[in-house]
Amino acid sequence: MAEQKHFEGFDSAPEEESRSAHKREAQAIRKLVEKIADLGDQSFKSLVIPQDVKDALIIARKLKPKSDERRRQLQYVAKLQRAYDDSDLEQQVNMLGASSKVDPNALKLEKLREKLISGGIEVVNALCNLAAEIDRNKLRNLVKKAKEEAAKIESEEVAKPNSRALFKYVKTELAKAKVQIPDELIK
Repeated sequence: MAEQKHFEGFDSAPEEESRSAHKREAQAIRKLVEKIADLGDQSFKSLVIPQDVKDALIIARKLKPKSDERRRQLQYVAKLQRAYDDSDLEQQVNMLGASSKVDPNALKLEKLREKLISGGIEVVNALCNLAAEIDRNKLRNLVKKAKEEAAKIESEEVAKPNSRALFKYVKTELAKAKVQIPDELIK
């Protein structure tokens, strides 16, 4: 009778990653690369990405959004990215800012900002009544600067730092106060 050697079986952890786990990881990297390719110019420029990956992403961003060429280019970018650690890149993308898909209040905040800029002192007072901790003078100054900026700028493509500052200030103050924006305020 043959001598039987000890078989580890399933008692120990596998030494290699399974094929399906490898595919899931590759799919996650591909989705991350697609998210990066869809970012705006300022957000894209702020990312710290290896140069070869960045060059390939620049090419992908120039291609038509739903084309096969872009899909293939993004697959190539994902292949390049697999050679690097993607946890830092994923964290950078998550820290950039929330879209309306991620932050449901983003659209309401944008409407509120536009209402503050176009509306008068009544909107400022209503917001101050909603969140008592808001600095009324700072809010009025930000609104005034954003109004002046809107009067000067006709084009949508020009940066609007005062309008952006107003948005960020209102967002942080409402988050501190833990208050939801009522629909009556943005109508």
